[in-house]
Formats: sequence, structure tokens, C-alpha cells
Amino acid sequence: MHKSGVVFNKIWMVLLVSVVLILTLSQVWALEYGKLKRDKDTTRIFQKYEVIPNHTYYISGQGNIPFAIIGIHNDYTLRKGLWKQVDISPQLLRGWVDQMDTIYGFQPYGSKILDNYGKQVGVWFSSKQWTTVVLEENNGIAVFTPEPPGFRGGR
Repeated sequence: MHKSGVVFNKIWMVLLVSVVLILTLSQVWALEYGKLKRDKDTTRIFQKYEVIPNHTYYISGQGNIPFAIIGIHNDYTLRKGLWKQVDISPQLLRGWVDQMDTIYGFQPYGSKILDNYGKQVGVWFSSKQWTTVVLEENNGIAVFTPEPPGFRGGR
């Protein structure tokens, strides 16, 4: 192959890789993110062991005490695989909430889970104060689980 053919192939390859990279990054930039907003009323709901109507509840953690509890409004579908769905009751909530401060060594609190426009789509209860919330197509939502205790300085 001539030198000009090799140079042409290299240029073609660089252009192809650039296009693929741009398309990949545009997908990442197109994601819509929600957030947690710490909320005293949500904390009180959990501390009173109240089950919010029209919400599906999930837990994250190992053993009998969850690291976090979330309730997602029934208008939304939580991405499968990150959380374990539970049939919630005030008695079950009481057992978890009363023991959750032993997991990370400090008191858990409630937060609203908000979409990218600030609309509430669920509730969060954990000692961890942050997570990633990704809004997906067709009212799908991904709420990342909190890191396990002992990771980054926790107990």
C-alpha cells in the first residue's frame, strides 16, 4: 500500500472514532437527572411509621436492617436490579426505622426525590445524604443505592 493510502486510512479511522465518541457523549449529556432534597416532613413521616399511599416501597442493604428505604410514586417505574421491592406495613417500617441509626452510626433522615423540574417523584430515608437519580423514558427512574457502611469512612 502506498504512503498516501496509509495516511488516508488513518484519517478515516480518526474520523470514525471521533463520530462514535461524539454520539456516545451526546447520549450521556442527554440524560436527565433528579436529586434528593432533605425534608423534615418526610423525616417525620418515616419516624411516625406512616406508609404513603400510591407509592411502592423498596429497600437497599444486607441483613435485617436496610441502608435506605425509598418510596416511588406509582406513576413511575423504578429500574430493576438496584433495590428490593417490599410489601410495606407500619410494623415493618417501625422495625427498620428504629434500628437504622446503627448502620452508619448517625441518625437517618428523610428526603424528597425530585425530578429535573423539581416535581416530587418519591421519598428517601437513610443516613446517607446523597445519591444519583436518573430519569428515564416512559416515567422510568433509576435511584442509585447508598454505599455500604465502612466505605469512605462509615462504620
